[in-house]
Amino acid sequence: MEITNREFGATIILICMIAYWGYSSIRKRIREERKRRILKEGVEANATVLNITPTGEYLNNQPEFQVKVKIKPEQGEDFVAEMTEVLCYSKYDKIRQGGQVLVKYDPEYYERVIFLQAAESLA
Repeated sequence: MEITNREFGATIILICMIAYWGYSSIRKRIREERKRRILKEGVEANATVLNITPTGEYLNNQPEFQVKVKIKPEQGEDFVAEMTEVLCYSKYDKIRQGGQVLVKYDPEYYERVIFLQAAESLA
């Protein structure tokens, strides 16, 4: 039984697809677990949106955005963090550069931040 180049190529492609699917699944599960942990144990703070740009990716027909925020914790110094969030267009309209938002961050690693809500009334 001889394996042709076409069969070998198809096998390699199939293995790569399975490996990518596995990698994506694990990465998604880790990201969801981090978000759950931040929601449970994170510190709530007000933040100002410094920059919001679309990444070009979509999840369930909703665009993904790279958001940079300046977080003002009740204790300690202000810091800047970036996050990637999938936002519906109505939330995107509320979260503009200079806008106020409510976030939770991981006190052990400040770069891990999630949105709680757009907080226009927090001025």
